Amino acid sequence: MQYKLLALDLDGTLLDPNELITPRVRTAVRQAVESGCLVTLATGRRLRPARQFAHQLGLKLPLILYSGGIIFDTQTETALYHRPIPRAFLQRAIELIPTELGLGLLQSPVQGEYIWFGPPEYDSAFQRDYASDPIRADLVKRCAFTDLYKVEDVLTITSIGPADNIIPLTQKVRGGLECNLYGYTLRHPSLKDMHGFDLLPLTNTKAHALRWLAAHFDINLSQTMVVGDGSNDLEMFEVVGLGVAMGNAIAEVKARAGAIVASNRADGVAEAIERFIL
Repeated sequence: MQYKLLALDLDGTLLDPNELITPRVRTAVRQAVESGCLVTLATGRRLRPARQFAHQLGLKLPLILYSGGIIFDTQTETALYHRPIPRAFLQRAIELIPTELGLGLLQSPVQGEYIWFGPPEYDSAFQRDYASDPIRADLVKRCAFTDLYKVEDVLTITSIGPADNIIPLTQKVRGGLECNLYGYTLRHPSLKDMHGFDLLPLTNTKAHALRWLAAHFDINLSQTMVVGDGSNDLEMFEVVGLGVAMGNAIAEVKARAGAIVASNRADGVAEAIERFIL
């Protein structure tokens, strides 16, 4: 089957361990576009970093961002699909998650894509370094913890800290909030155990956004291919024609995949495109 739409995850998939797009992967993606396949990114990342990688590849398709919270068209600078977190969900999450777990809110690019935290005197070492990193420091805003629920147009509730934060986070939200909780590694020069944990409503997934995007371009989901490696890619594997797992993917992703390719160290995305599209 000739796949007409290809959605690529970023971290652990399109990007190698150094967060770079290798020459072979870049060439394969561009050849897929030249062959007539529509190629997009489907990532938990914000617009600003995702836009940079899309530009490197020459992608013009709208991008699925914030794990499906928004589809943003960088050609017109508009949101085509937009699902802010409901205020009641946001308020409940803020009530449940202790501030010492590095609670933050990622605001929609429609509102400036700001990153909201509580007062700096309550920051952990992880949260302080995340907030002061030059790649995002200009986007960080602060308010009282009691006012966080008032932030408009939030697309992701996040927690910054060590890997073992997943245990108290899971314990805090279990039974109190129906949600998805996605964990991932954050690169940092000195804090080797820095992780992010994104909390989202069950309706805000990459799969929901991808279904909308396919319909927007009048493409059947059976003609859609996805390449991914993490837990926020799982729902997409359930709805597309072919889900391809990276060699470095988590076990659950590999178990649901229609095919498995090399890792992101060995140009797995290029292998997937060469095998199933080109």
